[in-house]
Amino acid sequence: MKFVMIQCVEAHHHNLAHILEQLHINSYSETEVEGFMKDVEGKREIANWFGSARRPYRYIISFTFLEEDRANELLRMVKEFNDSFEAISPINAYIMNVEKYV
Repeated sequence: MKFVMIQCVEAHHHNLAHILEQLHINSYSETEVEGFMKDVEGKREIANWFGSARRPYRYIISFTFLEEDRANELLRMVKEFNDSFEAISPINAYIMNVEKYV
């Protein structure tokens, strides 16, 4: 069993939903998050990204529990999506082990 977490900006959410639908992943959770991007010196990495240095960017965290082969297929499709275009904010996906569960 794997825990899969996916982070994407709102603009890509419909693409992520399409990937999940293609893989018949019908059980997952989502939450909206406000993020801030700063470099190690405390400055924003990109000047005026989305208009204001004080405004956060909005993204969505999706997560699900999958068998290893399905989790790997999900990451493969996310990578395929990211490789298909140049974007400042690709979809990020992570697989984490689930050591125990009841």
